[in-house]
Amino acid sequence: MKKLIALLLVVLMVLSLVACGGEDKPEGGKTDEGGNAVAEVKGEVYDTGIFKTLIPEGWKAFPVSDMFSEEENATDPEKLQIIKGGETEWDLFSKPYVAINIFPNNSLLTPSKDWYDNAADLEPLAIGGYTWNGFTAESAGVPMAMLWTEDAKGNDIQVTVMLKTTDGEVTLEDADVRAIIESIQAN
Repeated sequence: MKKLIALLLVVLMVLSLVACGGEDKPEGGKTDEGGNAVAEVKGEVYDTGIFKTLIPEGWKAFPVSDMFSEEENATDPEKLQIIKGGETEWDLFSKPYVAINIFPNNSLLTPSKDWYDNAADLEPLAIGGYTWNGFTAESAGVPMAMLWTEDAKGNDIQVTVMLKTTDGEVTLEDADVRAIIESIQAN
């Protein structure tokens, strides 16, 4: 009889743990490095040929022109701009965006806060399996965040997020912004 009661108690405890374990997780059960629930962000993966990243629904990717190429209309596969609500490249001047630069073989010069106004260091951020260093600042009066890290392949990655513009606002905590950063992967 004691064994039966002990078995029932074990089953009840397991069931209660299973029931409690799923309460805080979003659909799909994704969590960040700190174990916090992360919303699923839908979108499409964009491949520049050098790296891939997620373009969330409501955002649009724009390749960056390669100014040093002799080929007409060439784009730089190491750079990409992703604009929230963007229709044309000109939306960079009015809408929030994320700019990504990949620097192969540790060729990034650490961005200088001296180039910006009201610069302040950020605590290192754990996003996408990497620790990102960075700062917030203003560029021509527009609030921004500059982040950088090194991936497992020895590439430096720099991300610039224009946080508040005339037609919108984002933060580094927004699910879309975090999903973009988290999904960056060199080919």
